[in-house]
Amino acid sequence: MLDRLRDSAGAPFSSHGQVTHSDISAFGDFQTVTLLVELGIPDGQVVDRYRGGDGVLKKVFEDVRKYAFSGYVKLAFELNVERAEGAIAFNSGEPLLALYVYKKGGASRSDHVYKGLNAVRFIWEDSLFPESSITLHSRINASDLEKQFPDARVSKMELVPPADLSNPRNVGDLQKLSGRSDEVAHRILDWAREGYNVSNLIRLYASDPQAAARAIPYFESNIQRLAGLEEILRFLDTQGYEREAESLMRKMRDPERLVDVEAELESLRRQIEGFEETQEETPQIQIQIQKELERKRADEKIDGVYDLIMKYHKQITDEAPSPVKCPICGGDLDAQGMCANCPPATEKATYGRPLNPRYTFESFVVGPNSRFAEAAAKAVAQSPGKSYNPLFIYSRSGLGKTHLLQAIGNQVAKGFPSKVIIMAPTDAFESELIDAIQNKTMDAMRQAYRSVDVLLLDDAQFLAGKERMQEELFQTFNSIMERGGQVVLTSDRQPKEIPSLSERLVTRFESGLIADIQAPELETRLAILEKRVRGGGLQVPKDVLSLIAEACRDNVRQLEGGLNRVVAFSSLLKSDITLEKAQEILGVEAPKAQRKVVAKAELSEGHSYLLEEERPDAAHRILLNKAREGYSALGIVRSHPKSLRAKAGSADVTLLWLTDRESAQEKTIPPSLERMVSIIEAFIEEKKRSIVLLDDIQYLVSNTNFDGVVRFLRSVVDSVTERNAIFMVSLSPESLKPQERSILEREMEVLRPGRIEEVKL
Repeated sequence: MLDRLRDSAGAPFSSHGQVTHSDISAFGDFQTVTLLVELGIPDGQVVDRYRGGDGVLKKVFEDVRKYAFSGYVKLAFELNVERAEGAIAFNSGEPLLALYVYKKGGASRSDHVYKGLNAVRFIWEDSLFPESSITLHSRINASDLEKQFPDARVSKMELVPPADLSNPRNVGDLQKLSGRSDEVAHRILDWAREGYNVSNLIRLYASDPQAAARAIPYFESNIQRLAGLEEILRFLDTQGYEREAESLMRKMRDPERLVDVEAELESLRRQIEGFEETQEETPQIQIQIQKELERKRADEKIDGVYDLIMKYHKQITDEAPSPVKCPICGGDLDAQGMCANCPPATEKATYGRPLNPRYTFESFVVGPNSRFAEAAAKAVAQSPGKSYNPLFIYSRSGLGKTHLLQAIGNQVAKGFPSKVIIMAPTDAFESELIDAIQNKTMDAMRQAYRSVDVLLLDDAQFLAGKERMQEELFQTFNSIMERGGQVVLTSDRQPKEIPSLSERLVTRFESGLIADIQAPELETRLAILEKRVRGGGLQVPKDVLSLIAEACRDNVRQLEGGLNRVVAFSSLLKSDITLEKAQEILGVEAPKAQRKVVAKAELSEGHSYLLEEERPDAAHRILLNKAREGYSALGIVRSHPKSLRAKAGSADVTLLWLTDRESAQEKTIPPSLERMVSIIEAFIEEKKRSIVLLDDIQYLVSNTNFDGVVRFLRSVVDSVTERNAIFMVSLSPESLKPQERSILEREMEVLRPGRIEEVKL
């Protein structure tokens, strides 16, 4: 690669990769690479030059921001017959746009221009190679470039390095293995020399050789599979996709990215072979949705069986339960939860499903996981058509979104008796649509739905791939909104994540307020169980409720199902409900007594830890104890820093309040990933022995996105490793989806209360 450059660049470079004035002539050969000029980007005046390498581009970006540079950063790279140039334009230190031009030699190959995020990614990849050159060009009108390439815009948040970016060289890692003669070291050394990224394995070997030996089969299996994928890629006709193939080939040097590589290779193959993604995926989507629908109906049947058994249990208890009252008129509800005095709200229309009077705001247990969604739902019920319209509530299955949906309907029926309400599960809407088409009653159905005052649509994810139903709903949606009516929807995912949902429906759903419900924490789960026990007139010991709350963490349906199982089986066996019996029925052990955690866990410098706990108590204690041991401590905390500062005493602890609001008493930091990276890196670079805590990862996810947070964490983890600092992230296990939690667990070492030395205070 670039033998002429290497031969001519004999003068020394500065330690951070910047070229000295005497080296400028060494880059003369790059003047022949004029891909950007051909694209219409002028050269301007070169004010600084760098040679590529690990961390160089990051340093360039820091200088650009620091000195409010205007112009563009240009990267030039040549590999065999491949040539590439990239440019990121700035105005007063703020990024405007990114372009990347790739050309492969030969008359049959044409130039490929990438813009925006793709361009940024390829520029980052090429910048790691010492053979690349990075130059700063001034005296350029960046605004003109922005007008010329409006589809290439990028923001500050999009300049972060890709999450899977890895150094293509293992020189530093190889030095760590020098002098080692055991078989594990030889195996790692061979892989490193072959160009595989085994940095994490080398770090593991340095700290725990036995653990590294146990990881060898995992790396070996992944490398073998990557070799097979590489052969598949070589046989694909990548003409027109050369840069994507080159990028994928580099990723294939990282054994820990096997899953990502498999997915990207399949995506590239589909593009090359001309697959229509929507046509290919629609049958799979329909199968998945059908399975979800069948599972939901099965859950409802199981709940019905348990309800019957629980009614029997109440009959044999000594204390007769008080009758459940109708929230509208105060009359008694029957066994099906219906009121004989109040006709169902949906009798005013001939479509949809009856509202269940049991689902009210009074019967909904509010916790930190659901407070925002519940407040929004109440606002809608108090002023339908005026507040948050449409309201879109999403959560995983069984967390209470249908309860809130029906609570809105019941509250509107009570406060606005003249309003027409339809509560329609999506599968019911589909059945009604099919019947209307077959029976030629479409006009009646449209009149019924489009004239309502409040439309409550449950499980919007079942709209996926159903174009006819989406078209009808779109027209219905517009008609209701134009008349000043209210629309409320629920789904198990955000609108943009519903597959095969038309763009115009996504736009409509996102035009109002989107509120999510997270999994309830322990205190909320206990409150839900206690309310269910009181409302059902049940007699269940508190230690049994604690056991159920500990064992059933995923969702409210699972929680109530656990209670139903314990009560039902105890009734069938004609035995009292005891802790031992509940353990046997649920197949779990009793929870350990709650103990305060003193952070005596031995945390190693250069390591990052994920603390899985309901509240960040252990994380806070670790931070304070390390500060008392002489560490410089930085805490980025979601809760108000006042209470933690009081516990710190004279310890050296810097606390930043993670919030969007400003405070006159506290130092605050907004949920800006780029700013947080900058603050953390500056802190650990300045301090000799440092520890950093981030105590609410979910707040960042909800304010940005999960992928961006993962990239942020990887960047911090790498910096911590290089500077021998300690990094901790506190996570409530129920606050993220299982697959998201699994991704974080792969990035950091996991600490749970059982793995931290615990003593009673």
